[in-house]
Amino acid sequence: MNQGILVIGHGSRAQEAQQTFKSIIDKLKARGYKDVEGAHMELAEPNIRKAISKLAEKGVDTILVVPLFIYSGIHIQEDIPQILKEVNQDYPHITIRMGKALEDDDLLIGLLEKRIQEIL
Repeated sequence: MNQGILVIGHGSRAQEAQQTFKSIIDKLKARGYKDVEGAHMELAEPNIRKAISKLAEKGVDTILVVPLFIYSGIHIQEDIPQILKEVNQDYPHITIRMGKALEDDDLLIGLLEKRIQEIL
C-alpha cells in the first residue's frame, strides 16, 4: 500500500496565512512522511482536486485526509466529504479516508495554555 497524506485547511487570501499553512505541511514532511500535500477548501490554491491529482501522479493508492479544522462544522460534516466523493470518481482506484477535526484534544488545550502564558 502506498499511502499519501492530504492536509486540508480552510484557505485564506492572506499571504501570511498561506505561508503558515505551507510551513505546517513542510514541517510534517520533515518528520518523515513521504507523500504529503496540502489543500485549501476555498480562497487559495491548491484546491482539494489539484492536491489529490498530485498525489495520484505520485502513485498513491490510499489517501489519508487530515482536516486542519478545530471543530466539526459544516465543512467537515458535508462540504469536504462531498468534494472528496466527487474527486474520488475520477480516481476510483484510490481509497480516500478522512479523519476527524482537531476538536478538544488535550494537545490543543496545551497550545491554548501556551498562548495564554505568552500574553501574560
